[in-house]
Amino acid sequence: MSKQYTILIVLSLALLAACSMPPPTPPAGTRTVAELLADPVYDTEVRVYGRVSLLGELFCPCFELESGEKTVQVWYNLMVEDDGTEWPAARIEGIANGDWVVVTGELKPGGTHHSLNDFWASAIEPAR
Repeated sequence: MSKQYTILIVLSLALLAACSMPPPTPPAGTRTVAELLADPVYDTEVRVYGRVSLLGELFCPCFELESGEKTVQVWYNLMVEDDGTEWPAARIEGIANGDWVVVTGELKPGGTHHSLNDFWASAIEPAR
């Protein structure tokens, strides 16, 4: 077997193992995305826990956050309230697709400037 095939097999097995691992226990004081959407609290600061996906792949400064088999779109920049108030950008350095994170911010109701399940981040940190 060639060296390239051996590397490919090892990488495939590592990816399979990572994908089949159960999610870590949610940190204290956080809600899963499913819990937040089951009992939505709009325009109020909450801490949501989930796995990052589509970071750097969408046509917006946003990514998807999934936990409990539900998803929200987390915006980390270009967040402007209906009255023109701009939110400061949340830092995403060190965050990558597949990471489990805690996002502090607000769920926004659907409407003129927001789509359903938009979550505006004031802070994003790795889950510990």
